[in-house]
Amino acid sequence: MTDNNLTRLTAHKLRELALSVPEGQFLGTEKDLLARFGISRPTFRQAVQLVEAERIVATVRGLNGGLFSRNPDMEGVVSSAASYLRSRETTLGDVLLAANSAIADAVGIAAECTDAGLREELAHLIGELTARQAGPQPFAAFRDDELRAIDLFCRMCGNPALDLMIRVLFRVGMAAFEEIFEGREKLMQQRRTARLHILSAIHVHDRARALEICRRNGDLSRTRLAPKLLERRMQAMPPAVPED
Repeated sequence: MTDNNLTRLTAHKLRELALSVPEGQFLGTEKDLLARFGISRPTFRQAVQLVEAERIVATVRGLNGGLFSRNPDMEGVVSSAASYLRSRETTLGDVLLAANSAIADAVGIAAECTDAGLREELAHLIGELTARQAGPQPFAAFRDDELRAIDLFCRMCGNPALDLMIRVLFRVGMAAFEEIFEGREKLMQQRRTARLHILSAIHVHDRARALEICRRNGDLSRTRLAPKLLERRMQAMPPAVPED
């Protein structure tokens, strides 16, 4: 086996070990793990670097040091996945197509959510958005409201796979958000109205209406953009979707 393959195999074993135990559990000293895996110190340290980059393990130096398990955090995973999409020359059109589909799935599940705390948060957000719906809104406030709604959809759907997918796509797509909406008051207002209607439909458990509005909103997002913008490769790293 080549050194690179052995490093990847060791990283896989460390990854599985760390994910099989609670966060913060001691996995062993370097000496312990070298003996367990039967590998050289350079190979082990290279493997540790790989899984540390994934935020799955943490190395503690000193007398009581060693390797400890970590739960990968959302920000680290989203950042890596977004970088992957940018490296593959993903276009805004690609992002919109995938994001609209994922959000529709999340919205459909969210309409069936019965979690009292999340539904209270939903009602509060609807009240806030309704109170300022009639007047103009600065772009920064519009963007923040969009992210709050997306974050709530993600948490209400309770599906970690959809949650991750949506956050990754928005991390990439937010790079073009300002170019799409800033200065286009009518388009922003249409988006705000659709967002509020989706939230209101979710609030009354009207899944069919929530999905229909979500579909029309997604179609509008694509048809109102110039082909040149849809074909643009995503490059800049936009701000992260806020966590709860």
